[in-house]
Amino acid sequence: MTAENVYSMCLMLNHKVTMPTQHEHIISLIQDLKFAEAETELKQAISHTPLDGQLWVMLGETLLLQSQGQAAKRVFDRAWLLDPQAQWIKPIYKALQQVAQGDNRNDIDELLTVPKITVAAAILTRNEATNISKCILALQGAVDEIIVVDSSTDDTPRIASQYPKVKVIRITWEDDFAAARNKGLQHVQSDWVVWVDADEVLVPEDVPSIREVAGVFQHLDIIPALHIWQVNHVNGIVHHDFSQIRMFPVRRGIRFHGRVHEQVGTNKGIYHNDIYRRAVKIRLNHHGYEPSILQSRRKLERNLRLLKLMIQEEPENPGHWLYYGRESIGVGEQEQAYTALLEAERLGLLLPTFGRMSDVYKLLFQIMMVRKNYSEAEAYCLKSIAHNPAFPDAHYMLSQVRIKQADELLRLAEASIKQSLTCLPNYRGSVSADYQIAEWKAELTLGELAMRSGRLSIAKSIFAKHVKHSGGMYNLKDKLATIEAERQRLNDQSK
Repeated sequence: MTAENVYSMCLMLNHKVTMPTQHEHIISLIQDLKFAEAETELKQAISHTPLDGQLWVMLGETLLLQSQGQAAKRVFDRAWLLDPQAQWIKPIYKALQQVAQGDNRNDIDELLTVPKITVAAAILTRNEATNISKCILALQGAVDEIIVVDSSTDDTPRIASQYPKVKVIRITWEDDFAAARNKGLQHVQSDWVVWVDADEVLVPEDVPSIREVAGVFQHLDIIPALHIWQVNHVNGIVHHDFSQIRMFPVRRGIRFHGRVHEQVGTNKGIYHNDIYRRAVKIRLNHHGYEPSILQSRRKLERNLRLLKLMIQEEPENPGHWLYYGRESIGVGEQEQAYTALLEAERLGLLLPTFGRMSDVYKLLFQIMMVRKNYSEAEAYCLKSIAHNPAFPDAHYMLSQVRIKQADELLRLAEASIKQSLTCLPNYRGSVSADYQIAEWKAELTLGELAMRSGRLSIAKSIFAKHVKHSGGMYNLKDKLATIEAERQRLNDQSK
């Protein structure tokens, strides 16, 4: 890849991101090919705002454009650590393979340096004898201690205790996930903790990331609470989830809240703006949602039982109603789910810090789609967009409901055409009927509907029948040409 191609790609990637005003001057330097000057300003800016992932991306670009591949790679690694959902990853890392390694850069080493912070991994276990070894082995090089909070009746504690760094804390299960995790926190000696499920395995490339993340966020005055990247494997399909807070400093007042679907917060609760939430690139492969592993009905029924208790204890918490609605859908209780989700919406709108309103609308949309109530489904999409215009799922859901609405309109149109043909023979009104409806108009309109719905062979036969005596209307020759071109394209693809 030439420098010119790399430069063009970098500018393209930058232009896809809405840049803060303070970045525009640096972008102009890059565009004017003043890479060394841009690099100097970027290093100064990063020293003041080290959590700005876009600054790291631009610094990586300037190094890349100066054929400093080794330093650029390390800078891009930091940028990805701070923005795991970034879209530039594949093209940039591909470009790095075609750039010279360049010089050793002590200045970049210094910029990337973070304080050494100790981190514990904590694992809540109950009868995880088949999973615990893989989980612990993947964590050995990543953390300073491993706390296993266990209530098992199988060999889980014995297996876990065989490994270095592991301390097993035996507890009595009390139907309260938050209470169990909080007991585990009391035994953590390290500065930070990252919670890992027993059926999760840390991605090997991210072993260094855990301590690095702790060092990067250690300086914050506000308490950091970080979302990990859960890579869920279900029926051979990968689903990425960034919703779970799993990593935070131990002695700054964070604790868990909730008997199930537990959330982190301070003693003030989970809906106060006293923690800093951010996703980071710590990937955990998770196979616990595979149908062969997950006993979903029993698990969902347990969750519903605990959520009922939570609602009794905190009836004004919209999150409890949200999860109760979601689990109700899982066991097929649609009406129960709908009622719960409406309550989640009502309470959530009263609480500005409630961050899961998009989830509420997404689930309400799903219920309406099952009911084939497309107007209500559309309304929930529009509510979701009004609440958060940047939520991609809401726009995608709106497209799906409008496709269903379009299908329904096509079916209604076809029914109306057929009804016109049924009425015509018996019509005796004073206003003359259009007898061309029976002669060719109705059938030609059915051909139009067939073409719109992808039934091209039916459309072709209708158009061919009427092309000579429809008075040149409807551009039938053009439509036939379009159908033939599509037929040829499909044939070419199948070869």
